[in-house]
Amino acid sequence: MAAFSSQHHTRGRGVTGGLGKRVKRWVGGLLGLSLGVAPVAAHAYAEDVHYQLALRALGQTVLAEPAATPSLAVTAAIRSAIDAHARQSPTFQAEWIKRYPSPSDFDDWAFKHFLLFSPSSRVFGIDRLDERTVGGSRLLDMVAQATRHPDEDWRNRERLAYSPQRVELKDLSGGRVPVDPAILNMGKLGYLSSQAHAHYGLAPLEFSPDADVLKTEPRRFARKAGYERAPIITLAAEMAQIHLDVAMLAAHSDAPGAKEMAWLYAGAGMHYLEDIGNQIHTVQVGCYDFFQDAFFERLKLGILTGGGYVRPMRSLASLGIDILTNHHVLSEHLTEKRMQGALSGGADEDSKRLLTAPTQEDAEFSAQLDKALASLGPNPERGEFALLITRALIEISSHEGDDVYLATRSIADPILRTRFGHYDETRDDPDRALIPRSQQNEQSYRDFFSLQERAFRRVGTALRRWVALQNRGMGTASQPISAEERAVVRAVALERLIQRQLHFLQQQELRLADYLRQPPQVQTQPEKSIPILLFDGAVLAAIIALFYVGTKRWQKRSA
Repeated sequence: MAAFSSQHHTRGRGVTGGLGKRVKRWVGGLLGLSLGVAPVAAHAYAEDVHYQLALRALGQTVLAEPAATPSLAVTAAIRSAIDAHARQSPTFQAEWIKRYPSPSDFDDWAFKHFLLFSPSSRVFGIDRLDERTVGGSRLLDMVAQATRHPDEDWRNRERLAYSPQRVELKDLSGGRVPVDPAILNMGKLGYLSSQAHAHYGLAPLEFSPDADVLKTEPRRFARKAGYERAPIITLAAEMAQIHLDVAMLAAHSDAPGAKEMAWLYAGAGMHYLEDIGNQIHTVQVGCYDFFQDAFFERLKLGILTGGGYVRPMRSLASLGIDILTNHHVLSEHLTEKRMQGALSGGADEDSKRLLTAPTQEDAEFSAQLDKALASLGPNPERGEFALLITRALIEISSHEGDDVYLATRSIADPILRTRFGHYDETRDDPDRALIPRSQQNEQSYRDFFSLQERAFRRVGTALRRWVALQNRGMGTASQPISAEERAVVRAVALERLIQRQLHFLQQQELRLADYLRQPPQVQTQPEKSIPILLFDGAVLAAIIALFYVGTKRWQKRSA
């Protein structure tokens, strides 16, 4: 954070003195109405970056040993174990039988719903195996490939509501219905951001939609973007733990390929940890400057379009989302290109450090992990260590989300903060979207790559801690555990998984019932508005008047 103290103090640069304060008040007022926006992307790193992070971070761990062929028979054994445990449990039996009257009702579809996945998605490890993980690989290769899976199989996307007959529900207007309305506060059905609730991790703070909070404490800013009556929920840490619990159940299954399936599930869970290693996935918006940019673009458009009567007019929120999207995607694409460049051997020093960072230990973060895991007692491998490791990473990453955005904004082509800029990662070269590196902006470039390097180092540290603890819990030839210990680990994982997931299902069903009783009304920005035209004209006139008065005063003082 220290490296960015100067940037925080210069926010709103180009607007100074009394004029700056007045403009910021106008912006803040408008933002209070328009910041109901969803995240612009729902995967923090490209799949190749996920893969390389795991491959490089875990190269010197127990995962270097050869792997046998995984088998979906393990998944069937896990489902059977969950169902049998719940049916016999005095705690869960009544509710479980109500949900799943017979064991056949808890099939793959129900299992995916139970895990908070999209039941209609063909999920790796449940419906199918990844050919890249079958035959002739090491455990390390399988884990690294599995870190791609949550983005590739859409397990968290388009989580729709279904009837007991598994027919998609519709609202009163025939629209699609989310299985949990809280999803809408972090994303939107029909878009990549529909999985944002599972791939983001906001710190457990008291959130505020106040624009002043976005300026002063960005990690605490969050707004209910899609459904006011539901909370803002991000589940990256819980998703990591869900996958770990399934992994531990797989490890202690007697089915062939159990160890391999355990590490495949773990690899998929590590995806969410890697996601929030990227600091911008721990803030909902993160950077006030983008919306200040949008304000001035909106101000110009309001005049140029004649309030929408001469040409189409855009809302402040839509402009802000586009500007934020440009910088979000650019930062990720630039990081991916630099890492790929280092892999090819033709990279600069920044890229080489990125490639090395996951192999290095972050001593400060490691100490924080020690403190967090100490709460699990003498046997942390039996506890929710994936949850705690991910939450510890969220806490430290969330202090730097706005820093990454500010650093990106400082090196990006200024057109990306206007209505004319659009960065497309499918066709654009990130280097062409940057201001050429020079002595004047060298510090901004250093800041950007320092933040990315720091994130990679923390992710590597966290992944190695995960593997060490999971390996202890599974038991190996070098660290065997007794049959009694295996039974304890299995029983603990079953109990907490069932308890947690039933609680999630109960809460989302309550929110869904509330949603269906009164679906939100979709509101759109008016395309034509005389009041908006008048307001824009008044704002522009006020700015001109303030500038004129300020100039006159300056001339008098000079005289």
